[in-house]
Amino acid sequence: MVHRCRWAVNVGRWNPTPEEWKQCTACVQSEETERVSKFVFQRDAQLALAGRLLMRAALVQATGASSGALRLARTQRGRPVLLAGQATAPLDFNVSHQGCFAVFVMDSCPIGVDVMQLTRPCGKDVSDFFFTMRRQFTEREWQRITSAGDESQQLMLFYRHWCLKESFIKAIGDGLAFGLQRLEFVAGILPSTVGSVVTSAELSIDGEVTSDWTFEESLLDSEHCVAVARKCAQLEMCFEEKTVQDLLVHLTPLRKV
Repeated sequence: MVHRCRWAVNVGRWNPTPEEWKQCTACVQSEETERVSKFVFQRDAQLALAGRLLMRAALVQATGASSGALRLARTQRGRPVLLAGQATAPLDFNVSHQGCFAVFVMDSCPIGVDVMQLTRPCGKDVSDFFFTMRRQFTEREWQRITSAGDESQQLMLFYRHWCLKESFIKAIGDGLAFGLQRLEFVAGILPSTVGSVVTSAELSIDGEVTSDWTFEESLLDSEHCVAVARKCAQLEMCFEEKTVQDLLVHLTPLRKV
């Protein structure tokens, strides 16, 4: 059985017919279908649904449970969890989506993931955007970001830091209540090509360097970066791109279409 994975779906390549959409929504729990239906924009709904399909397909493989027997819930802070008794080994997982990608990670240790689209902030000047986000970073982080070169290089380093912080926050399950400014990253070298993985990022919490966590950074394509936080030994694992049809192979409808 698969107990470790890094999966991604590019919803920019997914154009479901109404019938396909009904089939997909029938494969996730009814409360999640309701959540998906509340999105105003179709792309956001597709991202959310792809994330749930990734989760269920991977967990079916990891647990050996049938799709219909698999039950997921959320913590008070909204983190998805597998209900007790359905995993035969230690198992943690996390999901993220933005831009064109939904991503899912799973491992035997605490894990979190965040994906960001590397584009200029919509409707905002970069300097205004940076002014809004400045308080989430330490002085040294901000100095490194704003001295990185031109605006595109600064944005790239900003998004990398944001991904790293979010991946850690999601791994510990505390949400933004933890306080992003308590975290300080030294991002290290950039991922050089799509599919390559770097693990050079170092984390300090409240000014103390921690060696408990490792971070995997990679590019899904030229416009999306992703960071994975793991509380275990260093690993370099590339994301494997899946289609929605790949996922549906492992799933059966939970109710009539």
